[in-house]
Amino acid sequence: MRKTLFAALAGAADASPQRRAVIPPRSALQVMAINFHAKFQFLGSAPDRKLCKLNVPNRKEASNSKATASFQPVNKTVGIIGSVLSKFGANYESFQMSEVQELVDKLHWCAKNGLLMESKVIHGYVLKLDVDDDNLLMLLNHVMYAYLKSSDFKSAKIVFDYLPRKNVFSWSGMIVGFNQQTSFREGFNSFCKMMECGILPDGFAYSSVLKSCIGMNSVDLGDIVHALIIIRGFRSHVVVSTALLNMYAKLGKVEDSCRVFNSMAEHNDVSWNAMISGLTANGLHLEALDHFVKKKEQGFAPNMYTFVSVLKAVGILGDVGKGKEIHECILELGLQDDILVGTALIDMYAKCGDLLEARFVFDTNFVDCGANGPWNAMISGYSQSKCSQQALELYVKMCQYNMKPDLYTYCSVFDAIANLKCLWLLKEVHGMVLKSGYDLMNLDVENAIADAYSKCGSLEEVIKIFNRMKCRDIVSWTTLVTGYSQCSKWEEALIYFSQMREEGLSPNNFTLASVLTACANLCYLEYGRQIHGLLCKLGFETVRFVESALVDMYAKGGCIHEAEKAFNRISNPDVVSFTAMISGYAYHGSMARALCQFKRMEEIHIKPSAVTFLCVLFACSHAGLVEEGLQYFWSMEKDYGLVPKMQHYACVVDLLGRVGHLNEAFDFIMQMPVEPDEMVWQTLLAACRIHGHVELGEIAAKKILSLCPQYSSTYVLLSNTYMETGSFKDGFDLRKVMKVQGVKKDPGYSWISVNGRVHKFYAGGTNHPQKDSIYAKLAELRRHVKTLSYDSDLKYALQGED
Repeated sequence: MRKTLFAALAGAADASPQRRAVIPPRSALQVMAINFHAKFQFLGSAPDRKLCKLNVPNRKEASNSKATASFQPVNKTVGIIGSVLSKFGANYESFQMSEVQELVDKLHWCAKNGLLMESKVIHGYVLKLDVDDDNLLMLLNHVMYAYLKSSDFKSAKIVFDYLPRKNVFSWSGMIVGFNQQTSFREGFNSFCKMMECGILPDGFAYSSVLKSCIGMNSVDLGDIVHALIIIRGFRSHVVVSTALLNMYAKLGKVEDSCRVFNSMAEHNDVSWNAMISGLTANGLHLEALDHFVKKKEQGFAPNMYTFVSVLKAVGILGDVGKGKEIHECILELGLQDDILVGTALIDMYAKCGDLLEARFVFDTNFVDCGANGPWNAMISGYSQSKCSQQALELYVKMCQYNMKPDLYTYCSVFDAIANLKCLWLLKEVHGMVLKSGYDLMNLDVENAIADAYSKCGSLEEVIKIFNRMKCRDIVSWTTLVTGYSQCSKWEEALIYFSQMREEGLSPNNFTLASVLTACANLCYLEYGRQIHGLLCKLGFETVRFVESALVDMYAKGGCIHEAEKAFNRISNPDVVSFTAMISGYAYHGSMARALCQFKRMEEIHIKPSAVTFLCVLFACSHAGLVEEGLQYFWSMEKDYGLVPKMQHYACVVDLLGRVGHLNEAFDFIMQMPVEPDEMVWQTLLAACRIHGHVELGEIAAKKILSLCPQYSSTYVLLSNTYMETGSFKDGFDLRKVMKVQGVKKDPGYSWISVNGRVHKFYAGGTNHPQKDSIYAKLAELRRHVKTLSYDSDLKYALQGED
């Protein structure tokens, strides 16, 4: 067994297979030792010389010591062969059992500290010992374990493969190794082969194979292992039961997990932590808190892992009072300086909205901690709370403290920049990431950068980053589709969505919401129905924001009854759902229904948003409800604390202008607390054209042109105002000025979707492939209209003329 195993492991040291075959084992070991020394620059050191001394405590000493493994080389050269030979001598035949145990202790120490090179040296020494097969198997099993803990799976696999006799320890080690390599199926197969060989699993083997089931996401295989555990009598084994409940929890079978936990005869710290963590991960946050209290009541003091799980649950619940109680418990146990606990504590306070307390925890214990976790939690807390300025200031401070930002830092920083929509800062930080190489090695960072460019309106950069990605996931595609949809490039959004589907990716709820928004704005009812069917198939029909997008799509697509059905299917409509329905009624001219929905929303104590008020003001404007509209406007800030935006001011101007209250509209503009933009003045100008108020129209036009000299609709509106009031000369003169200054009117167009294809029609356009038949049909319609004695109204005949 020793010769065969040695031949496999010494391949790198010897030149050829033929040469290794004729060298006696002892001579070959000496060659390996010399080659090993040469590889690690130990030339001049013979195998039997005392190179260094390995300070490894025995098991009793190791359990009571916090010291780490250290080498004290005589000449500051790292090595171990000399120390082993110095300790045990060269008399391999007279090796004693106590010395076997000491080697096992050394291998345990190497495994604990991941000392790969030292493990290889001890392995070389073990190969030339003259011990019985049982002791040799025990030593080689621990060598394999040391390789696994040092992340050298290849060497561990070689040791395992050349064992002529394997026991449960050997097989369990292989299962662990395959799990570490994420080769979970091979790990499970190893478990099966072990049983085929007649070797019955122990607790460690069951615990390891359950991790393989988690990795394969297979509840069925987990159930099979569970049955074996019951048959073999390991049901009362605490470690096995803990692994079992952890498996069920991570595979989403939290009821089975609770059942295993409740059936355990005894619990330990690990089982309590696994149960609390499983409940939190499955969204049962109140139950996680309840188990946290029960753990303390049963005399188990919470440790760092307990606090990490329970603080996550509290953060999601947003219960800052409960969070402070747990904080006091942390202080009592003296864990406030622990990095994991501190990071979870900062994250909890931030999610509960108490950023001052989160910052206090950070400033008190973790500014100089040297770890990224607390910094990332604080930056992320600011970013998620839309305190983007503070997030970026802390990021700068982090760099000043010579902390190296990691991918989590950059993801939060890019989210903060996206909230600020600051393109120049985005480009600067992007440059820093390019230098660090994070965008090349991590897809999450690439997605965050693309999302930031998307929200800053730079779609050119988004597509560049997207095309440069070596691999793309659903987040990458969703970022692209959402970016184009948010920038009103709805057709492109649908094109990229189709490409995503062609590549075999299944959309998530965010993708579908963006696609529905594109369908709504393009009035693609047919395509929207297809998306509705897809989201039902994928199980997203009860996701709140998807339901709201569905209501909006049907409303804007002309099917208000379908929109009502979609709205009525929502179990607990929120402000977004109500806003979509109010908007739908308003655009369909059902002003009374729109206002009725708003009153219903107020009755059930749902706070309206700024967008909700925009829809209500739109409804009041089109219904001519001036007094009601003004009351809603003033109640925004008075009753709901919502500061009106420029769109709200423009809606009030439209509200007054539609009924001819132009002077009141002008006075309202002049009393605005903010400087009115071109949208507000444009609204007044449109009202002046309708009611023929030339003087105010001229004032509005001058204001607009001072802000946007190339705004073509200003010239057109004022020109038509002149002509409609009989001032034809002024109207034509203004058109001439428009031509001299090179201002061109954007042509209006309409579109229709037929069989999934969009057809656009421009005024006077000649590019459509079916233009001849289209114009022939128009001529036919004109002739038909004349037969009905229809008199043309030429009032707006010059409106679109250049």
